[in-house]
Amino acid sequence: MNLMRSPENLVKSLKKSGVIFKSFELISSGEFEPEDVDWNFKDILHIKHVHALLDTKTLFQTDYTLTSVNRLKILFFHIKYLGFQFDSGPNEMTYLTQIGPFFIANSTRFYKNGELNTDVITTYNVGSNMLFINLFFPLIKWAITRNYDNLMVDDMLMRQRKGALRKLGISFAKENDRFTFAETQKINRKNCVYKPSIFNASLSSKVLIKNKVGSAVFEFLTGISDPWGLRGVISKNKLALYPRMCDHYGACLDNATLNKNILSCPWHGKKLKAIHEEAVTKNMKFTLSYNGKNFSFNINNDLIKLTVT
Repeated sequence: MNLMRSPENLVKSLKKSGVIFKSFELISSGEFEPEDVDWNFKDILHIKHVHALLDTKTLFQTDYTLTSVNRLKILFFHIKYLGFQFDSGPNEMTYLTQIGPFFIANSTRFYKNGELNTDVITTYNVGSNMLFINLFFPLIKWAITRNYDNLMVDDMLMRQRKGALRKLGISFAKENDRFTFAETQKINRKNCVYKPSIFNASLSSKVLIKNKVGSAVFEFLTGISDPWGLRGVISKNKLALYPRMCDHYGACLDNATLNKNILSCPWHGKKLKAIHEEAVTKNMKFTLSYNGKNFSFNINNDLIKLTVT
């Protein structure tokens, strides 16, 4: 039996107990799919790596529910609270928490608005006794809005990145109609789905030098940040080639941190080794096979030629 209540029924139930509510909405939109929003809310791993002001520890989870202890920084204050999140309808998610004398029940709905545009509407219901809600609601609304704006800076970049990959013909695997909390945490799973026909030989053969001093190149990029794009890093007379796209959920790796020749995905911290290493020599030529394609390099100082077939 499903005993999950809609956000409207949650508020009605609390009102019967004497709780007074005031509500407001915050809206965002962008070029991505509704399921990218669903994934973003279920993606627990990114919080640690993407959101500097938020920390969360899972207490209990099922496929579509999550109970967690959260720590949020607002100005100079660190606020700890228990949160309960669950799917409350098609393209809808509800979040319930209590901080001191205040209940906060918010619902987020995400709908397509055009071919690849989605509106995300979050309704915040803030409840307490009459005195507290009248006295503190403006401050709470300001704090929630400020927090929303801070979190959306990073979340929107993730959603829009997935929307951009979809335009290239890349989609993302999921186990059921809705994403589950568990599947997003399977960090070694390759979730980017595409057909080989989206490969563009001319685009993949382009080279952009990212960092050089004089004629000495230290870093370059090939193609675009897609399944065939590469990031070349030259250090201590050795060239290491890394992917430009993480195969977990499609994060761009162009500026991902390198530590001891290991690349860390900026979204989830997945560790990626170099796909190829080559000793640097004058007029160096070499070939490699990657993701079903052949890469032929000809490198002479800052003259880098590449053919991908």
